[in-house]
Amino acid sequence: MGTSKDLEQQFRIDGEVAVVAGGGGGVGRAVALIYARLGAFVAVLDQDGSSAETTLREIEKAGGAGSAHALDISDEARTAEVIDAIAASRGRIDILVNAAAIVLRMPSLDVTLAAWNRVLDVNLTGLFLVSRNAARHMIARHSGRIVNVASIGGLSAGITGRQYPNASYRASKGGVINLTRALAVEWAGQGIRVNAVAPGYVRTQLLQSITADPARLKTVESNIPLGRICEPDDIAWAIVFLTSHASAMITGQILTVDGGLLA
Repeated sequence: MGTSKDLEQQFRIDGEVAVVAGGGGGVGRAVALIYARLGAFVAVLDQDGSSAETTLREIEKAGGAGSAHALDISDEARTAEVIDAIAASRGRIDILVNAAAIVLRMPSLDVTLAAWNRVLDVNLTGLFLVSRNAARHMIARHSGRIVNVASIGGLSAGITGRQYPNASYRASKGGVINLTRALAVEWAGQGIRVNAVAPGYVRTQLLQSITADPARLKTVESNIPLGRICEPDDIAWAIVFLTSHASAMITGQILTVDGGLLA
């Protein structure tokens, strides 16, 4: 039986470099803070540069280290520039978490092409661009772990699709799920593991219209077997497991974290 120190070492990432896209808030912020506590240097990426800076200040206040970068991940050239700069500065990229996302809730007949494209550009294409650029540096060291934040909306529309129509978001997250599998198979021989988490309802800015209304929130939680919506840390710790040494033989998998909603 392993000692407590042995168990701890399964999750420690001292000296490693973790890049968190969408690290300015929600799940991204939560996982960035945990990675810093576990010993990593955390590069926080967010379209809102001030949010990225806020997360970095929290990391540093807790004794951790990192950097903050304003980045629209759908910008191909700028994404390559930022990822390459992080790798050049730190000498490596070990972990990538893709948590950046936007959502558009409206009937499909009202969605403009520009709005549709923007959701796909960030949630799917942007995720691919960050992954591709980070993977180049991981492949050079034959080692890396990537976790994508998908959604139960990418697995099913039956639970919430009528009350909260958002076809572009669901399409993008469905794409993230199969992109995760495709990259896992393609990059496995080069030492990279790629997995995804599929959260249910999470208490973040994207869910504010529900969490701000006690009656709506009660209705939502009444349909969740565990009786509550997820907190960002619930998703963050699942991500930490998938990027830890404890999950060394797990790749190409989608871990649903939804309190039993899809069960």
